Amino acid sequence: MTMSRAEKTPAVLTIRMDANLTRSLAREARRRRKTKSEVAREILAAGLGMEQVDLVAQEARRQSLLVGRRRSEREALEFIEQAADTLRSQ
Repeated sequence: MTMSRAEKTPAVLTIRMDANLTRSLAREARRRRKTKSEVAREILAAGLGMEQVDLVAQEARRQSLLVGRRRSEREALEFIEQAADTLRSQ
């Protein structure tokens, strides 16, 4: 099955947000180490019950890239522990 060009090209959505929501989105994007657009897409998909199966794969890849930047296995494990501690404290 082939996809039409319209199905391949993502649509652009422009929304207006108050300052509090804008700050919350920016804060969440920093926490997840993702762009605001990525976080907004994930939140919309989850809210609409349309979570994409590949979101898990995307997150695994993102984390793999973050850990891969470490110089040693020990440094990678320390990074993972720090990240887990940060998530637990939130």
